[in-house]
Amino acid sequence: MVNKLEDIILTAGPSITGLEIEYVTDAVVNGWNHHHSDYIKRFEAQFADYVGAKHALATSSCTGALHVALLALGVGPGDEVIIPECTWIATASAVVYTGATPVFADIRADSWVMDAERVAGLITPRTKVIIPVHLYGHPVEMESLWALADKHGISILEDAAPSIGARYKGRRTGKLGRAAAFSFQGAKALVTGEGGMLVTSDDALMERARFLNDHGRNPHSPLAAIEIGYKYKMSNMQGALGLAQIQRADEIVNKKRQIFEWYRSRLADVEEVALNTERPECFSIYWMSSMVLGPKIKIGRDDFMRQLKERMIDTRPFFEPISSFPMFKDVSVKNPVAYHVPRRAINLPSGHNRTEEEIDYICAHIRDMIGKNFAHVAVSQPSGWLATATETMRTFKELKGITAGPSCGRELPIVTGGRTVGFLEPITMKTLESDKDVELLAAWRDKAQPWFPSQFMVTKERTKTWVDKQLMKLKDRILFFVKKASGERVGHVGLFRFDFAAQHCEIDNIVRGEDGWKGAIEAACATMIEWAFSELGMQKLFLRVVSDNQRAIKLYERLGFEECQRVPLRKVQGPTSTRWVEIVGRPYEKVSRYFVTMELSRARWKENQNR
Repeated sequence: MVNKLEDIILTAGPSITGLEIEYVTDAVVNGWNHHHSDYIKRFEAQFADYVGAKHALATSSCTGALHVALLALGVGPGDEVIIPECTWIATASAVVYTGATPVFADIRADSWVMDAERVAGLITPRTKVIIPVHLYGHPVEMESLWALADKHGISILEDAAPSIGARYKGRRTGKLGRAAAFSFQGAKALVTGEGGMLVTSDDALMERARFLNDHGRNPHSPLAAIEIGYKYKMSNMQGALGLAQIQRADEIVNKKRQIFEWYRSRLADVEEVALNTERPECFSIYWMSSMVLGPKIKIGRDDFMRQLKERMIDTRPFFEPISSFPMFKDVSVKNPVAYHVPRRAINLPSGHNRTEEEIDYICAHIRDMIGKNFAHVAVSQPSGWLATATETMRTFKELKGITAGPSCGRELPIVTGGRTVGFLEPITMKTLESDKDVELLAAWRDKAQPWFPSQFMVTKERTKTWVDKQLMKLKDRILFFVKKASGERVGHVGLFRFDFAAQHCEIDNIVRGEDGWKGAIEAACATMIEWAFSELGMQKLFLRVVSDNQRAIKLYERLGFEECQRVPLRKVQGPTSTRWVEIVGRPYEKVSRYFVTMELSRARWKENQNR
């Protein structure tokens, strides 16, 4: 059964708020010269404090952090490093970079992390380091590894890539070995786009790692090197994003655990599947809520994933055993669990924006596919905001795809005093084919330049590109021509930035083009507002307007909008453009104008209409 959702429910996705935007904006504007590493230093300090380590070194990736950590531990050709069989290839790659040999340990059947009991039999005189990987956010049980490390003089380097906030016996990952490496790749719990962090409380190890990560430069002669080094450095802008993320780490971890709890509560009675297990004395962050298909399910893993995707549910496969890759074809292993679990395991949608209703929908389909339906969740048709989103995106696609006729009767009538005075005509694919329409849009934009946050030379070509990329190819944007009953176009209004879970969107691109009837744009806005509330299911509408556009503000106030926020702007004059940029972190900057956000609730709109 194929669902008609326009947007697939994705496996991963970050949590980004105004704090991240504020810090990154400040780094972009001010993070140069004497301030080129301010955010990196703050990120490193607060990250080290969070995990309980003495030092932290921000890197361009977790792979880089693992590599320089292994080198700082003295690992090289002839050495062996024990790693789990099932992990991302980067764990093995970092070992191979040093010239050492990775040795693969089997995993536990329940928590899927390195089976610490199997490690003892893999230790040889050449074993230099053990790398436990806290897979999918579940910490490895470290007690026996600590004993082995002490007995044989072996270092423990945690691959803590996906486990920020996880704990073993009350200690956070990153504090369970001699050093640890974390990842901030875009699918992880904490993100910087790409990036990593090396943490340790070993002064000598960190000194060596910093030296290697700075091209092996002579500390007394900054442009001379005394060893071949590396450059796994993080940018200050990534550091700004990371700082905001680490300040919200507990909030982010709690949401990960909540998402897993939604899955657990809906699939707990399904014996045919096994979800993540949290072992005693462990605190998992459930970075990826995952599922292993039991033997009673005859469908293969790949077919199961394919069928979920047909129902618009994204998944991804479990990590494959690394020794099965062609680079290690000559390696002989006996890791039966690692060769069984991945072939039956699936990562489920676990991104931070996942909602309880989405998990309802996902679990209903999983149950349907294995014959374990429960009646109170719809399988064939999404409900609530999912249904609203589906129908709206389909409507927008149909409206924008029209290429002939006067929008094929899909215009919204503008009624004033019981009389139809005009129409909202969807801007469609036909507009791109019409030089006259594009020229009209360009002329209106040029005329309204003072009220946009950025101003530049308007051309027909640029306008056509905007219509194509910023209207036709965006699923959640619709723009209408405002036209008289006679057919003459007098401006345009639109809707953008839909959040169906929160049931709000933004009124966008309100432009008065030519003289229409008195109150034409206000009447057009009122028609679109009513459509958004009654037909699209919105509960709130927002809009943004520059503070000196008083004519527009008065219009919005008459419609019932109220100011809810204002952001100071400063003028940046370039050779061919003028921009008004938000002032962040510069309290003494001269304010040129403000960006005012206004809000209108459905209840307020209805109240005003009933007066």
